[in-house]
Amino acid sequence: MLYKRISSLLLILLSTSFAYAQSSGGLSSTQPDYRLNGTATLASNFVEKGLTQTKGDPGLQSDFWFNFGSQFRMGLWGANVRYDSTQTTHFWLKANADVKVDFSDSVKMNIIYNENKYFKANNRDGNTVGIHFDFWGWKIIYDMDSNWEGTRNGATYAGAGKDTLIGGGSWIWSNQGGYTMPKADGVNGFFDIRSGIGSKLKDFILMGSLTYTTATGEFKDQGQLAFILSATVGF
Repeated sequence: MLYKRISSLLLILLSTSFAYAQSSGGLSSTQPDYRLNGTATLASNFVEKGLTQTKGDPGLQSDFWFNFGSQFRMGLWGANVRYDSTQTTHFWLKANADVKVDFSDSVKMNIIYNENKYFKANNRDGNTVGIHFDFWGWKIIYDMDSNWEGTRNGATYAGAGKDTLIGGGSWIWSNQGGYTMPKADGVNGFFDIRSGIGSKLKDFILMGSLTYTTATGEFKDQGQLAFILSATVGF
């Protein structure tokens, strides 16, 4: 039932986005450029929406995007993971699709779809549909997961964040907070917050971040206060 609702919402959003593009020129160009780009991040701890995915161990995440035009792209994302509940699971792979609508130079919307596959155990497999807005540098996130943290139940995540240049533009202050609303029995909703300071060194962005959640019960250990060092490069 959740999958049908997610699919219906995605179709409605796609139809609305392309209708806007045709009527007002909201998309800058529909000509495919077939460019390949991506990022790679090496971090001392891989934390996703407040919860560690590596039990506090270092993690490597990388994504590759193939652009079919300025408004549509598809790609793959991968990361090493580690969980107590599924000890044979060591790799998380996503097949991603992303549609972008530019309402103006300062207001943008992205509609995302992720198909999640875990190796070797598959009890965490599922999909994510989301709407991400950018209002004058503020990022608004609304995601719906069909199988949150392997509970076989969905969850909704609402968050906001902003990256601010400080120190004359030589440093980046990155902040994001959100609220996860799981549908699994016995799991309460919880807040997460992440704040970090980073700087660009040649082709790399080096950052130190603090992250914490108010998660309780079986997810309390995954959401403990953590300090993360990371290095990110784009290509």
